[in-house]
Amino acid sequence: MHSLRVYLRKNLLVLPRSYWFLWTGTLLNRIGMLVLPFLAIYLTSERHLPSQIVGLIVALPGFGGIIASLIMSAFSDRLPRKYIFVGCLFISACFLLAMPFISSLVWLAIIILLWSITSEAQRPLAGMLVMDLVPPEQRRQSISLLRMAMSIGSMVSASVGGLIATHAFLPLFGADAGTTLLFALFMLLTFPRPIILPLQDVQSVRRPRALLAPLQNRTFRRIWLAGFCTTLVMSQQTTTMAIYLTRFGGSPALYGGLMAVGSLLVILLEVPLTALFQQVPVGRIMALGSLILAVAAGICSVITTAYWLALPLIAFVFGNMIFSPPYDTVGAEIAPAKQRGSYMSFLWIATGMGFALGPALGGILLEFSPLLCWSIMGGIGLIAVALAWDVVPAQPNPVDIR
Repeated sequence: MHSLRVYLRKNLLVLPRSYWFLWTGTLLNRIGMLVLPFLAIYLTSERHLPSQIVGLIVALPGFGGIIASLIMSAFSDRLPRKYIFVGCLFISACFLLAMPFISSLVWLAIIILLWSITSEAQRPLAGMLVMDLVPPEQRRQSISLLRMAMSIGSMVSASVGGLIATHAFLPLFGADAGTTLLFALFMLLTFPRPIILPLQDVQSVRRPRALLAPLQNRTFRRIWLAGFCTTLVMSQQTTTMAIYLTRFGGSPALYGGLMAVGSLLVILLEVPLTALFQQVPVGRIMALGSLILAVAAGICSVITTAYWLALPLIAFVFGNMIFSPPYDTVGAEIAPAKQRGSYMSFLWIATGMGFALGPALGGILLEFSPLLCWSIMGGIGLIAVALAWDVVPAQPNPVDIR
């Protein structure tokens, strides 16, 4: 107990006040994040779409993440990140309010794509703000703590959202939009004004060669591919698995309950796990997380009832907890301080591609053969293990607050 208090005082309680503003706003927003976790079930139950179409539509947030990351790689090192963040939140809320009233399938897909671009832009921006605010030795713990806020909010939203979705889906959209607007207002009023780069620094960041610099780094390319493969597998947790559960007669309430249990595990265990692996090479940690995700996919191939899906879900959660904190910080450890946004955005492109292709591939394979679906996902996870195993990034760069 004493060592835990020392760890908290040394690594967490000394974090800057600006970080806690971001943490609190993220918690608020995640409590109201009700649409994305239930999007596949909404399209299946309310819109009565076949699994192939559902798989393609729920892949759109992944494509939106790719587009958002490309945009952020070009502008996050040139414009104040705070104002980009707030603008994305406001626009995202507007699309959420419009979504349930769109009857055309084509326009619904377009709105979901546009919503996902503005929504997914928040994720790399939040990571960049943490890297800007927090000293290098506290970055992994800070990311884990921010993910704890996400998990607390997700646990509440999954529990409440599952109960609401059992009766009606429309309130999910209104509540999600409302908390998104509150987060935008909170960040606008409480987060400190950003420090603007000098003109000569901005001009150097604009050069095309500077924007493409991450791809010239061999270590970065391996991390990028490992993140892409791992995310392909990880994306099945909230997409293909949801469809798989409904095939066994599972309800939205059951799915929400399982997701809430997963969030509770993250709340209780992620920060201690991050501290436990603090001295382990980053590549080995990511490889372990990818391996657990591969095992989770393998377990899904032998499940025959909805309630037993709790086993692979727990494995998915542990794999995510172990893989994500080092992956979310490794870009900042490799990047020059003035190109931190570009490096981290390129990593989010990898995860965006994984979340885009993963649901589409999973939906098609699941329709053809569940055994083939989960076997292929397990194999992709093993490829990620091989890519990440001996990755050794450079030493962290000095903090460059913006």
